[in-house]
Amino acid sequence: MQILSLTAACLLALTPAAAAQTTTSPPLPTWLRLSVYSGHPGEKVSLTVACDGEAGPVTTKALRITTPPAPNAEGHQPWALFGESVVAAVAPGTYPVSFRCAGKPVTVRFTVLAAKSRPGQVKVLPHGAPRTGDGSAA
Repeated sequence: MQILSLTAACLLALTPAAAAQTTTSPPLPTWLRLSVYSGHPGEKVSLTVACDGEAGPVTTKALRITTPPAPNAEGHQPWALFGESVVAAVAPGTYPVSFRCAGKPVTVRFTVLAAKSRPGQVKVLPHGAPRTGDGSAA
């Protein structure tokens, strides 16, 4: 009985040390987030890239990157990069937006909407001469 008690006491004493050796911190998040996931050509879209490893450039036909993703100037969230882009003037449709984190691809989808018509733009062209009357009031 004494040997059993001693063995149990030794196992309990070793358990916290063994647990401390096998405990690892969880991996940091890896993702690509956009401020919006659809837009018209010329509209601004913010990018946030999270990567614990080496992050490659963001690539897409849908967005024109105006400020490449970079770390926060104050050092907050060193694993996150923040950038800016503008919706490109491409055909309406859904396009992949990607980057590589430690060599692994991360992709989201962005939908380019049809270009907005400009205010005041004539939608129907007039045909023939303007109708100004028959001249009898002159």
